[in-house]
Amino acid sequence: MIVYCDLRRPPVFRDAFRESGVIQRNHFRNVWLLGLERRWPGRFLTESLMYAPLKAGRGDRTVIVFDSYTSLRYMTWLCRTYPDRRVILWFWNPVRQSDWLKRLPPQVEVWSYSKRDCERYGLRHNTQFFFDCLADTEEAVPAVHDAPPKALFIGREKGREAALRALADRLEAAGVETELRLAPQPDRWPGILHERLMPYCQTAAAAKQADILLDYASDPDAGMSLRPMEALFFGKKLITSCREVKEADFYDPANVYLLGEDDRSLQEFAAGTTVPVDPAVRDRYRLSAWLKRFEEGEAI
Repeated sequence: MIVYCDLRRPPVFRDAFRESGVIQRNHFRNVWLLGLERRWPGRFLTESLMYAPLKAGRGDRTVIVFDSYTSLRYMTWLCRTYPDRRVILWFWNPVRQSDWLKRLPPQVEVWSYSKRDCERYGLRHNTQFFFDCLADTEEAVPAVHDAPPKALFIGREKGREAALRALADRLEAAGVETELRLAPQPDRWPGILHERLMPYCQTAAAAKQADILLDYASDPDAGMSLRPMEALFFGKKLITSCREVKEADFYDPANVYLLGEDDRSLQEFAAGTTVPVDPAVRDRYRLSAWLKRFEEGEAI
């Protein structure tokens, strides 16, 4: 079972998890309770009122809790309520506050997608993953046509709009049509973020229509986002600031342009031919393979 607290409307990743055969739950019984707790922590709500119980009788003895909206209070409640479950705390984002990790119950195993954070905080590493329901679709290889190649970025603004627009200008000058779909900063109700993003399956569908996917992170050493996974599974080229991609087993300079390090022109990269990736390598990044590594306790 995966506990991923997706409070956006509609939930961005819910359908992708469920269609990939994974049970996904939110932490909280109600999103408004989260707002009260975050504004006045510990004053009004007990754990039994706040947190939704895990469904029993499914034969699922492992609970993987994603870091989004997770707290020491929730992890302590979870271990106390389900002492016979294997509990994994999975960081799908960079670790921003590490002090509370030392106070987690011994029952909790802490894993991360980021090799840097694993080295820095002594965590266990598992790769980024891609959803099986999307990985099983036919690989979308760009067609040969006379139109200019198209580059695409879809994501939150996160203070990177200026850098992305500068990159878009460089691509346009190189003859690459570029589209940026930037989600604005979300509104806030006291303690809660309110934002509307398209479901991830729609994001993936848009990525299939592009020739080049753009991946820009303000922290290039944090770890791989989902955009390298989209490029890998959909047979697209990737322009990225993430240095970890260069160490990946699927890396090929024909397919990947590393910002700040690549000495080729963007025009040369865009005009080149995409090189197919070995399906056995690609399949290591499926959600099902990612789950199996947890099952086998295989930190990589």
